[in-house]
Amino acid sequence: MQAQQNIARGKPQGKPPAPKNNSPKKRDKKDPNRVRMFNFSGRADVPMLVITLVLLAFGITMMFSAGHAWAYHDNGNPFYYISRQLPAAALGLVGMFFITFFDYRILRHEFTFGKKKRRITIAHILFAAMLFLNFLCIPFGVSNIENGPKRWLKIPVFGTFQPSDFLKVALIIFFAYYIHKNTDNIRRFWVGMGKPALMFLLIAFIMVYGQSHLSGTIIIFLIAAVMLFVGGVNIKPALFVLAFAALAVLVAIQLSGFSYFMDRINFMDPLSDIQGNSYQNYEAAIAIGSGGLWGKGFGNSSQKYYYLPEAQNDFVYAILVEEFGLIGGAIVIILFLFFIFRGFQIARLSEDKFGCLLATGITFQIGFQALLNIAVNLCCVPNTGVSLPFFSYGGTALMVQLWEMGLLLSVSKRAKLK
Repeated sequence: MQAQQNIARGKPQGKPPAPKNNSPKKRDKKDPNRVRMFNFSGRADVPMLVITLVLLAFGITMMFSAGHAWAYHDNGNPFYYISRQLPAAALGLVGMFFITFFDYRILRHEFTFGKKKRRITIAHILFAAMLFLNFLCIPFGVSNIENGPKRWLKIPVFGTFQPSDFLKVALIIFFAYYIHKNTDNIRRFWVGMGKPALMFLLIAFIMVYGQSHLSGTIIIFLIAAVMLFVGGVNIKPALFVLAFAALAVLVAIQLSGFSYFMDRINFMDPLSDIQGNSYQNYEAAIAIGSGGLWGKGFGNSSQKYYYLPEAQNDFVYAILVEEFGLIGGAIVIILFLFFIFRGFQIARLSEDKFGCLLATGITFQIGFQALLNIAVNLCCVPNTGVSLPFFSYGGTALMVQLWEMGLLLSVSKRAKLK
């Protein structure tokens, strides 16, 4: 009918318009939701990037200030620690930049192999590899102090590294995939609590028996618990399992004869044994108290001169407060609180549940570890050897933390942030 009207009006009747080429192959190439190895669209979250760089710069500066005396005492070179920390920071920043453009969704992408079309993900491979490396610490682990726990593996030429730092990240990635994959069944007891409990028991055996790493075990347990809670696990049976697990851990510690764990609790009070087990807490309390409101000034700490052991590591915050006072210590706490708030904001506004769980796990791990270390320095919780992220000496830990930040920034590129 329309064609007849056009002919009557003298309008030429041309060929019908060619259909658009909507072939699946070309549409997939332009599809923004297609999983790629790299993703150059979107913009990384600038506030989180700025907070990370500020913490890193301040942390390296304070690590050098707190550790140069002990570096000279132990190695005859005041630049020994900083000369090792800076290359780790450089590798971490390069990795962070690279991972920021990495499409985080490839971690949960299922690859098929074999005649039976079995499926495997990068998350499976990473988790299994990190478990194996931590297991190697039992027969081949080395200690950084005499008669200390064997938490490090030695690599020729490159030195030592701590596999537990990598295990935390692998656990976050694997649990994010596991919960994302089983979203519809996560409230079932076996899926939501049974399988994760078996995985944690395996990790706890390796960490406690092989490395005497109580703080790492606690952090890993809390990371898994928080991610399961965010993933929608059934709360009532979860509380029962948590109570049973806590009781089992306490009984196991009592029966195992690991006095190392109970000593940390018994000597939390800095005045309980000044000349013995509480000496480190006592010297940290002196450093914090002598800082006053504004501190003694950068580089003017007196406790770092062979009074406070591990000043460059677990107790760098005490030296920071001594040099920058209550104001400087409060600023660091505020920076970490901003870090936690922004990280959870990225998780809340992430594009998918996998990204939400990744951001939640990374933010909780770094934020909780920071607040726990500060609480140890303030003698509020037992000294369990928790390091301060971005501040404490340790090349492996710093490098992995920066890589985690790259993964978090990758999630933020697809999040609906303002």
